[in-house]
Order: sequence, then structure tokens, then C-alpha cells
Amino acid sequence: MSSIKLTHIHKLLPAQVGETLYQFLNYLSGPTVIHVKGEESSRCRVVVTLLHGNEPSGLKAIHQLLLSQFKPAVDTKFIIASVVAARTEPVFEYRMLPGQKDLNRCFGNHKRDLQSLLASAIKDEVQTYQAEAIIDLHNTSGSGPAFSVSVSNSEQHLAMAAHFTHRMIVTDLRLGSIMEQRLACPIITVEAGGAYDDDADLTALEGIKSFLSANDVFKQTQDIEQLHNPRRLELNPSGSIAYAQLPVKGASLTMRQDIERLNFGTTKANQLLGWLPDNNLDTLQLDNADFNVSDYFVVESSDQEGYQLKTKCTLTLFMVTTRADIASSDCLFYFIKP
Repeated sequence: MSSIKLTHIHKLLPAQVGETLYQFLNYLSGPTVIHVKGEESSRCRVVVTLLHGNEPSGLKAIHQLLLSQFKPAVDTKFIIASVVAARTEPVFEYRMLPGQKDLNRCFGNHKRDLQSLLASAIKDEVQTYQAEAIIDLHNTSGSGPAFSVSVSNSEQHLAMAAHFTHRMIVTDLRLGSIMEQRLACPIITVEAGGAYDDDADLTALEGIKSFLSANDVFKQTQDIEQLHNPRRLELNPSGSIAYAQLPVKGASLTMRQDIERLNFGTTKANQLLGWLPDNNLDTLQLDNADFNVSDYFVVESSDQEGYQLKTKCTLTLFMVTTRADIASSDCLFYFIKP
């Protein structure tokens, strides 16, 4: 059992919800569970959000639903996690507080640091509900279209994704996320789109309303495109990264400033991604030692721009970011070879 206790709110008054998102965020004292009675109390669904403090679309959607006094089909638990990180100035800037671990890499590790204890508390809480379905709602690290992620492509998982998006990544990666945990019911992650994308806020709001309004949450409402077994391109821990239109002197890697536009497009072979200071890929690594960076990427010499980092084959890139802190601490992007 975790030593961290979550705050429970069973009835929110309009003044506590607040007229603005920031009033609502400031009302929350820390990691919080908001309990909402549904039309039917024999069943329960869970929405987890704000595991990362810089991903506000889920919180925005919950705030709007509470303001409108939305009544879900079944009892609902909204779990709002990284409240303190989210409201630390500048608001919605910090993925996690400086010096803390990424909360969504701490599930199931049984460690005793603050973030691992919070992850354990959230997992323990969810397991008490005997929920029929769980959504973990995020924003992508960079601007891009919505998609879902799951460790399973069962009919139930696909139907849950269809409330939000037409695309699912079926992953073999195990990073310590809540989506990987055994919680006695289906769980998927939804990446609603970039934190500054208006479409992401709409996807989160309309998706949660669909997920919570459906009498049968496992009735699939649209076809789902499936992409399997992504890899992560990572910067070596000793490396540094910059984003610019030309190589930045002193950086271990310079990525194109407009690289986010490659999210979920077909990135063909020989596509320029950025620049390296020398003719090797040593500053880059993949999530799995069984795969080689050189199978997917190549360095080419250029008279004008030094050493160019390019794709070696056709790839689908996603979760591409231009935030150097996220690229350094997590990954540059995910990719799949069609």
C-alpha cells in the first residue's frame, strides 16, 4: 500500500468548480479523485488525466463537464494527478516538478520515491473500483493528430479508442505507464493532440462525453487503423539537443525546427531530420538493444550543412516534439516501419 493519500471529492458546488479552468485547478489541493454519480450505480468507469502537468486537455474537458452538470451513464471517477506540477508557474509548463521522475514511468516499480508512491496510490485506488473501462487521457508532446495506445487490440480496446479517434498504436513497449498495468478491466491511453491544439481540447471533451454517455461502452462506433510495435528514438544521456533551421554549434544533435509537421505523415527514405556534429550515430539510441539505429537512420555529409541525419527507409513518425527538455528526458519521437 502507498503512503500517499488522494483527496476525494464527492460533491462539488458550482463555486468550487469555478468559472475558469484556473479557478478549478487552484481549488484542487493535490492529486484528486472526483466522484460523479451516474444514471446507473451498479457499474463504474474511470478517466485518469494530468499524469503530466503540461497536458491540460483532459482537465479542461472535466471542468467543462462539471460546469454543465453532465450526468454520465454510470458512476464515474475522474482521477486528476499532477495538480501541483500543473499549477506551478508558468501554469501547465512542467511535465513534472524539477528533480522529480516522470509519473507515467513509475507504475508497477515498487520504489519509494514520491512519484512512485503516487503512482502506487493511483493504481491501488483504481483497483478498488472494479471499473468496466479506464481511459488515461494525455496530450502529445508536440503538435499533431489524436491517437490511442494500447497493449492489446481486443474488440473492447478498439471500441474504447473509437470514442476518441480512428487510430490505435498497439505497443510492445513497457515503460512503466498506467496503461501497461493489470487493472482487471480494459485500459487505453488517448493522446488527444498537442497541448496548444484547439482540436485536442475538442477531442478530449467529445471523447469523454461519448465514453461516459454510452450505455454499452464496448460498442465500436468507427473503424480503427492499427499500427503495431513502435520503437523510440532516444538521445544518449550525455547528449544535448537543439531545434533550429541550421546546425547549432556545440549541440550533440540539432533537429529541424519544423519537424513536428512529420507527425503521422508518410516520411520517406532520405528525409532530412536534422544534423549531427560528426559522421556517426553514436549520440542516438533505440529503446531496445535488439534493434540498431542504423537500420532506420543514416548520416550523410553535406558541403553546406555538415552531417545530415536522414531516414534510411519509409517510416511513420509520431509523438515528435520540439521541446528540448522532453526530447532529452524521454525521447525524440516514436516511429513505425510500415
